[in-house]
Amino acid sequence: MEATVQRQNFLSQPRGIILVILAIVAVWGFSPLSPFTLVLLAIAVLFLFGLKRPLWAMAAFLVSELTVTSYMIDTPITTISLRLLMLILLGLIIWHSRAHNQIELGPGAKRVIIPTLILLGLSILSNIIYSGFDFAFKDFRGMLVGILIVVFLPAVVGNLKDLKILCGVVFIGMTVSALIGLMQHYQFLGMNEATLVPNFFANTTGDYRVPGIAESALYLSFTLPVVAITILSIYLTKGLNPNTRKLLLISMILMAAAIYFTYTRSAIFALVPGLIALVLFLKTRIKGEIVLFFALAAILFIEMTGLLGGTYLGGREQEAQADSSYERKVLWQAGIAIAMDNPVLGIGGDQYRTIAPEYGSSVDPELMKRQESYWGYRTLGSQEPHNDFLAIWLKYGTIALVTYIWIMVIIMRNFLSSYRTSTNRFIRGLAVGLGAALIAYAANAFYHNCMAAMPLFWIIAGFSVATAKLAFKTKGYT
Repeated sequence: MEATVQRQNFLSQPRGIILVILAIVAVWGFSPLSPFTLVLLAIAVLFLFGLKRPLWAMAAFLVSELTVTSYMIDTPITTISLRLLMLILLGLIIWHSRAHNQIELGPGAKRVIIPTLILLGLSILSNIIYSGFDFAFKDFRGMLVGILIVVFLPAVVGNLKDLKILCGVVFIGMTVSALIGLMQHYQFLGMNEATLVPNFFANTTGDYRVPGIAESALYLSFTLPVVAITILSIYLTKGLNPNTRKLLLISMILMAAAIYFTYTRSAIFALVPGLIALVLFLKTRIKGEIVLFFALAAILFIEMTGLLGGTYLGGREQEAQADSSYERKVLWQAGIAIAMDNPVLGIGGDQYRTIAPEYGSSVDPELMKRQESYWGYRTLGSQEPHNDFLAIWLKYGTIALVTYIWIMVIIMRNFLSSYRTSTNRFIRGLAVGLGAALIAYAANAFYHNCMAAMPLFWIIAGFSVATAKLAFKTKGYT
């Protein structure tokens, strides 16, 4: 009887992944094409593969969100973001490819989609009343992205291999970004000149914060903690073979260093509650929503007591860090006062900068004295709240804030249910890792306008539905 030899895919082997990572780094730094052109070319190629298999169109979308996050396209009718255009096209591809088959989203979809629609409805109502129809339509396009991701991501994931492909795309992308970020910091092989935004460092004064392959250091700092914690979870749960796990370990070290060199305090701080949550999820049976509640309470306590106001980032000047903290407090105190005065539907999505100067009397006078020191102009009226929880509260009202936290709780339930239902180590590791990463994301979102910058929250939500879908499919499969 002749033995059969199973051929492994090139990208399923560690050496293949390493060669791909090194090839991307080399092309990024030394191609005659600009990094921006290279990214658009890579997205286009992946999307062409997606015409035959929708999974690759979703992979193209994920690549776009790791790189050209805010890219806009002018059309004869309106200006549309690349992310929304890609999701609309992806929807058409899915509809065409599944014309005779029902699109399966799994048991975790409805409980995420329903509160997401409620949040969308509240935002539309608030915007129409207070911001006008034009802005309501603009904001609707951003919120629509969230719903489409939650639906399309699990729709294209039909089996474990599909899930691994999407995770592999993110893993390779973020490892490349971390490696390039380190080379940018040390100005190795001139990589500091190979940035997505031309002359990035030439236009940067003071802080030398690396962007990797992202549009800015902030965008890189939003994504890296989420991916690093997830990779750690897969490593600890032994969700991949030993050789690939060694590669994960190297990648985590690169990402940790790159996080530091973004010089974003909240990104480093976000790792702490994320890692604590990971340990609790792996070692105890404490409910995820309880861990999430105490994590958010701890983050609030740390900020209110000023424990994060110190400086521990060597690349940023102490005064700049202190002023950044003061400015946030100015924005937050005015924002809380606005939210308290408009608790039902908020003030609309574009009214904060207009209304905030009227609430100067609600801010600590000592803080107001320093309001021009960091950004160089009045903070109130010039900056958004720099806190997603506060932004949703003051823009769309108290029910919207509760709904946002409700969505977080449901995402957490999806992840932990997948972790406890499936016996497949990769799914378990991915699910519990993303559950812990959600807390890291929440910590970062407490200090930035993450939702306005990129749909990372909705990508995490989409993966929660996909893992829940496969957890029940692979139950009993190791």
